[in-house]
Amino acid sequence: MTQFQRIALCAGIAVINAPHVSFWCETQNSSAEPYQKLQTKLLAWLRGELKSEANLLRFHDAFCEWRDAQPEDDSLAWRLLQFCCAALHSACETLFDPECDDTELLLGSLEALWAEMDELGAETSDLRQYWHSLQQELPDLIKDNTRLPFPKAWFVWLQEADVSLFGLSND
Repeated sequence: MTQFQRIALCAGIAVINAPHVSFWCETQNSSAEPYQKLQTKLLAWLRGELKSEANLLRFHDAFCEWRDAQPEDDSLAWRLLQFCCAALHSACETLFDPECDDTELLLGSLEALWAEMDELGAETSDLRQYWHSLQQELPDLIKDNTRLPFPKAWFVWLQEADVSLFGLSND
């Protein structure tokens, strides 16, 4: 995968699964604003609308502080939060470090989360198939030669993914 394909994958995971961050924050009576703002700024960067690296990094720093302040919990909801945060963090890191490649780690975490859901009695085969179909579309949207700004089709792809990889609606 190229740097921009990795960014697209990580950012896609972060955006598609953002409802889990909101859910976590609701249960903790806290705000998801630092996650949401960084996500918004990252997407603006990928559209070519945001040009200030300092601005993006300021939101990234606020996000990292917020992430570190989240109370650790032994729940699936907390692990989903951590997964989403790792994806958003990795998308930003890969943007500024072409060598950064957390995709195997993220995909391994995704598999582990589905395995945990299976153990809890959830049926994940449809979710796995859904993710597989989303992944198959990515190479047509973000090609080997893709640079910034990302193609509009990628943003449409994000909007059309209306269910998280864990079955929560993005409405």
